[in-house]
Amino acid sequence: MLSRVKRDTTGTIAALDPADEADLIARCRADERAAQDELYHRFRRQVAGNLYRVLGDRGDLDDLVQEVFVIAFRGLERFRGDARLSTWIYRICVNVALGKIRTRKRRPAAIGMADLDTAVMDPSLTERPETPAQSLQRRQDQERVYRAMDTLAPKKRIVLYLHEIEGLDLKEIAYLVDSNPVTVRTRLFYARKEFYKALEGAADGDP
Repeated sequence: MLSRVKRDTTGTIAALDPADEADLIARCRADERAAQDELYHRFRRQVAGNLYRVLGDRGDLDDLVQEVFVIAFRGLERFRGDARLSTWIYRICVNVALGKIRTRKRRPAAIGMADLDTAVMDPSLTERPETPAQSLQRRQDQERVYRAMDTLAPKKRIVLYLHEIEGLDLKEIAYLVDSNPVTVRTRLFYARKEFYKALEGAADGDP
């Protein structure tokens, strides 16, 4: 049910060589408005996509994107370059999404991850259209996945999403959630058990 896909979390448009990345960071730290605009427009699509795929809905997406960039601009002075800028921003996305999961009382109707991917991709790159039956089945499957994930504690949900859907390894996840690989492994173990139990329960409840 969970399909592992190794995503390029940097995004094509966000790719910068180390020298250009260091220059952009330095200009942003100097409060150069053009540099700040460049960073925002370069990474906005990536940020929105990451937040949407983690949360499974578009509720407050624009506000959450803005929150990510506010945190990023405020934190650039402390950015040491121990990871790529795109990875550091992704880490902020994960923490903002985690905060959202903790505070929301109920999940709005989910739109599947594939819908977002289709919306942001060039139409010429999409696969041939689904049949109505295929589209309905995919949406039903995605609804079951998100309902099952919603039963998990926020930290377990995050590691399950990052490992099973984003395809990240334990070390990468540990950096993003500010933990260690052993703790991540433990959370992932229990998250899988709880997820599949919840998924079985959802399937049993289907008409």
